[in-house]
Amino acid sequence: MTKSKPKITVDDVRRLGALAKISLNSAEEEGLRKELSSILEYFHVVDKVEDGVVVDELKWDAVSLRRDEVGPSDPEGVLKGVPQRKGRFVKAPRVF
Repeated sequence: MTKSKPKITVDDVRRLGALAKISLNSAEEEGLRKELSSILEYFHVVDKVEDGVVVDELKWDAVSLRRDEVGPSDPEGVLKGVPQRKGRFVKAPRVF
């Protein structure tokens, strides 16, 4: 049994926008429709995989890929851009 590829419509995007309580203009709606359709297309490909990974059907020309490589870490370098910190910890406002 082959599943059909999911289709995202502008009405779907409008409904999601309303649920998220955000307003979108027509250009944003169309852009999100394309992005969500692309994401669902990817899940459609992944859904067909039984063992291993299949990437033949994906459009990799639009995706920039790099290998995950372990490298040296620089915690002090990362913390240099933090506005407030206490020792090696980032200070942030309380959420609750």
